[in-house]
Amino acid sequence: MKNNFYNIPEDWYKEFNNNFNIYDKMDTTNLADPKEAFLRGNLFNNLYDPYKNYKYGTLRVTNAKEELLYNILMYKFVLIELNLYLDTHPNNSQMINLYKQYLKEEKTLCDQFEKSYGPLTLDSENIDNNSWNWIKSPWPWEGTK
Repeated sequence: MKNNFYNIPEDWYKEFNNNFNIYDKMDTTNLADPKEAFLRGNLFNNLYDPYKNYKYGTLRVTNAKEELLYNILMYKFVLIELNLYLDTHPNNSQMINLYKQYLKEEKTLCDQFEKSYGPLTLDSENIDNNSWNWIKSPWPWEGTK
């Protein structure tokens, strides 16, 4: 049995890598839809293992602005999940195409939100050069009126 600098047996490394290299166990043919993936925090159906009888909650939107923000966050989450997958599988054209599709959806939603409610980020193309629009609207802790 061969050991490394820390005297950890080589077979332990093999077992560790086989058990914890989740990206090799991902079933890319069976993905959750973006809404379900966002709610449960996992895009890959075969890797989602709910805790006991836990049922993840659903978020309730009360107006069009909240619905747009919810959908933007949902797509941003799915894009991060796909990005992590593509870091280890850069040649998976199916997942690259899915990433591009979701990125297009997210950009469309961001543009729609910004045209209606103002910029989301400082690098937005919809920033008014004369003032910071988000100062004019209520802060999150102030609620909506």
